[in-house]
Amino acid sequence: MPNKHERYIIDLIDGKLNYIHIDRNGDFNDTNIDWKNALILSGSFNPFHKGHEKLKEIATAVTKRKSYYELSIKNAVKLTISTDEVFNRIRQFKEKGDVILSDAKFFTEKSHIYQGAIFVIGADLCQEINNPIYYGGEEGLKKSLMTIKNNDCRFIVAGRFFNNKYHTVNDLVNIKDEHRFLFESIPENLFRLDISSTEIRLMNK
Repeated sequence: MPNKHERYIIDLIDGKLNYIHIDRNGDFNDTNIDWKNALILSGSFNPFHKGHEKLKEIATAVTKRKSYYELSIKNAVKLTISTDEVFNRIRQFKEKGDVILSDAKFFTEKSHIYQGAIFVIGADLCQEINNPIYYGGEEGLKKSLMTIKNNDCRFIVAGRFFNNKYHTVNDLVNIKDEHRFLFESIPENLFRLDISSTEIRLMNK
C-alpha cells in the first residue's frame, strides 16, 4: 500500500497532477503557486551540491523572486528515474529549499506548467536548448522558443566551463539574434563555477 508521498508521485505519473510541491521540511503538497513571482532552478541534482545553492542564491538576488529547485522524473536524453531514486534526490534538499517535482522533460512543457516563471540555467544547457536537433529542425526550435515567450517565461543564464573554455551566454553562437531577448546573463563576477554534478560523481567514485 503506497504511503502519502508515494501516492502523490503516482498521481503525477498518471497525469492527475502537473507538479508536486515539496517544502523545505520534506512535506508533499499540491499548493497553487504564483509562478509570475517564481524563479526555478531545474536539474537532475545527481548530486545536489554547493554550486546549485550558490547559483540559486545569486539568481534570487538578481531577480528578487521566490526560488524553487525543480526535479523532473523524466529527462530529455536520460531514462525516467525510479521512485526510490526520486526520494533519494529529494532528501538532499531538506532544510535547504523548496522543490517542485514534475514530469516535464523540455522547457516548452515546463513553460506551460510554470507560466510567468524565470528559469535559471547554465550556459551549457542554454546551448542545448538552442540546438535545433532536439526539435526536428530550425522551425521546431523557433516554435518552441516562441511558446516559452508566449507563456511569459524567460531564462537567466550562468556562465559554465565546457569544451575546454569558459562560456557565457554571449559566447553562444547558436542563439539566433531574434531569440536572445529570452536569455539574460548572470555576470561572471557574481557567479562562476567550473565543476559539474557529473565531475562530482566521478570524484566520489
